[in-house]
Amino acid sequence: MMDRARNLIALLRTQLWPIPAVITLLAAALAYLLLTHGAALGPRNAGEHWWLYSGEARTARQLLSSLLSGLMTMTSLVVSVTFVILTLAANQLGPRLISIFMADRQIQTVLGVFIGTILYVILIMRVLDDELGSDGVPHLAVTAASVLTILCLLALLFYIHKIARLIIADNVVEAVAKEFRHTLHSLLPDGPVQPESKAEASPGSTAYPLHLNSVGYLQVVDYERLVELARKRSVVIEVNVRAGHFILRDGEHVRVFSRRPLDESLREDIRSTFTIGSSRTPAQDPEHGVGQLVEIATRALSPGMNDPFTARAVIDRLGAAFEVILTRHLQPRLLRDGGGAVRVMADRTDIDGLLDAAFHPIRQAGADHPAILIRIADIVRDLAAGATAAEQKHALIVQLLRLAQSARLGRLTVGDRKDVARRIKVARRAVRNIPPAGAAS
Repeated sequence: MMDRARNLIALLRTQLWPIPAVITLLAAALAYLLLTHGAALGPRNAGEHWWLYSGEARTARQLLSSLLSGLMTMTSLVVSVTFVILTLAANQLGPRLISIFMADRQIQTVLGVFIGTILYVILIMRVLDDELGSDGVPHLAVTAASVLTILCLLALLFYIHKIARLIIADNVVEAVAKEFRHTLHSLLPDGPVQPESKAEASPGSTAYPLHLNSVGYLQVVDYERLVELARKRSVVIEVNVRAGHFILRDGEHVRVFSRRPLDESLREDIRSTFTIGSSRTPAQDPEHGVGQLVEIATRALSPGMNDPFTARAVIDRLGAAFEVILTRHLQPRLLRDGGGAVRVMADRTDIDGLLDAAFHPIRQAGADHPAILIRIADIVRDLAAGATAAEQKHALIVQLLRLAQSARLGRLTVGDRKDVARRIKVARRAVRNIPPAGAAS
């Protein structure tokens, strides 16, 4: 349930409308409050206070009409700038990273302030009648409209500053990497890395394949529910797909080891634990953040962009992320019930898969850039200090072997090839000198 809630939050965060909708409702509530109780909340004699509007209804309507016209112009400017920035970001960084801009709470808040203020001014203008006397004018409500307009001017300045910084590639890389590290802390249990033992189905049971009967990206698997179903039915469930995989309608997505044939109710209960959507989410998928960073790097290394500095920034952030990964448990593959019996065997990403997803595309795209190959070797060398488990050391060595192959086959000068080989040698020595887990320092 926690993963499904995290998945729902992740989907809502990429929507542009929730925060503006909330602010707009608050603006409508403020208008109602000041129109109904403004006379009691504000000073009795408006003319005695310089900051409080004290004019007649006709003057108030003219003022609000001018404010509304200016607000509409500013809002059109904000929307136009937003679309221009999204277009530039899609061309430079990749269309899948548009969600980073849409999920920014500060941008959502600025849009909400503009839309909410427009609605507020419209609601106040509706009650202003030229026949109202000076005492009948909602002075506090008209004053609040002026204050909100000033707030919109300040918000416009902040928005321009925000957009100007956000479009810088390094800032985008840092924003994606920060979100990725936050996801890793949420997904990966804390504590020293320990290998898991293998599990087998009970003797005499038969493996019954099960397809999910749906097409899309697997977003969340409710493993707790699966363990409970397996315990009640005395079966073992093997999940052959994981969050982030694209699922076809048919296939051996799940295998159920049971002593008797599966009934339709159990099949539907198992299918209900899988959440499938049209896009990947980070709720259970640690490779989601890796993919976003790698997309920036590979686009930067394309012939059309030719920006190795952005690619190096991505490699640095990936190194910081893997520093977190190497010191934490990966997602458990064997899930047990309260009695300690293995009930679910899950397909989870391992350190080899994460490293491959991170560095293989960048290495392939940057095979002709010696600076990129050298930086990857240096990052592997730095990661060696946090790698203590045997599988972690093996995964780092594999990355260095692939790096050496790319250096040999890439279009590098003799001197560049020697430089890359020397850095790979230093990194390999650092990995091999890692003390085993639990050894005294």
